[in-house]
Amino acid sequence: MNASDIKLGQRVAVTLTGMTALVVGPPEYYTARAKLVPIKYENSTRYEYMINKQLELLPTEEQYPALGGTYVSKERF
Repeated sequence: MNASDIKLGQRVAVTLTGMTALVVGPPEYYTARAKLVPIKYENSTRYEYMINKQLELLPTEEQYPALGGTYVSKERF
């Protein structure tokens, strides 16, 4: 995933773990070829920085309505 394509609030799949996460901040410089992206795993309180190449954008249908998708979280607190 290119760092320039990353937007706040996008749902992404982490290729290393197969878990779904939400982008919670802009990409930060790491090296010339890689950027660190702050994410929060869904259904968890865990936040991490992941290298942009280890993230895959979920299809548009699985994004939140504000980003053109139809996904609605099923869990309510």
